[in-house]
Amino acid sequence: MGASHQALLLSTIATDPNDWHIGRFSQLGEMIRTAGLELDAAFELTISDYPQDDAQRKALQVDLSSGRYGQIWLIAPDMDNGPDPGFFRALEAAVNAGSDLVIARDHTDLGSCLLELQGCLNEVGQTQTFQRSWPDLPTDREYADEACASIITPCVVTGQNGGVQICRQRADHPLLKFSPMIPGHLVIPAHPHEGVIRPVGPNQTVLLSSFSITSGREQITAVVDEIPGRGMVLHHSTFHHFADYNLDVSAGAPNFVLDPPSSQIADSPDLLNDIKAYVRSVVHYATSNSG
Repeated sequence: MGASHQALLLSTIATDPNDWHIGRFSQLGEMIRTAGLELDAAFELTISDYPQDDAQRKALQVDLSSGRYGQIWLIAPDMDNGPDPGFFRALEAAVNAGSDLVIARDHTDLGSCLLELQGCLNEVGQTQTFQRSWPDLPTDREYADEACASIITPCVVTGQNGGVQICRQRADHPLLKFSPMIPGHLVIPAHPHEGVIRPVGPNQTVLLSSFSITSGREQITAVVDEIPGRGMVLHHSTFHHFADYNLDVSAGAPNFVLDPPSSQIADSPDLLNDIKAYVRSVVHYATSNSG
């Protein structure tokens, strides 16, 4: 099992100030660190973009394969510029040995490096859907953001950056054992083009679902995959549930983000209570799994 007091927050891209590099998830890092220290004074969080130096890459892969990290939070904004094959073999070894993995990507083919995962993580590339690998991709309004022509399917519109969505709790699971703002629901950051995730195996449980504001149809927000003897895999439909910009639009975004933001969270900061409680719950659950 992974070391319960060690956690990793990692992006799949090199540091790029004009992209969703790991520095744009600083609030998530603080949430993880604070939650971990509540349980273990020795808790440590490593935060990094994917290294470009060969020696640093190999060191990361050794750390993963050896089970150094009890929990790995993987932010995947890559577009054909993701990690080398050795990373995926190391990540598979980590989860197979008991490390818990949280995966968050976004719309269309962002995070397509995840299609390289095999073995115990073979279902990741099916749970996380991609235009390049989804046969007979639906093209109705459910999977498109008509207000942003540059964003193509698969994509779900749940609201504006800086605004919130109301998710329905779909399972009675320890990850959701906290008191939300609305009983039976979670209020979390919205995004105008989330990715599409779906359960594909018997060990997967839908935790949360929301609604497309373009079609009105229910969409899956989070799926947890648990098999005895290996680490949990928790899928989210977008990393914007955790990005600084979605928690506080004044943090700014890359210059390719054109969608007009909302002031909903800025006007009512308490709307972040549920996402903070949720991250805390995930950290505590993962820590208890690897302890």
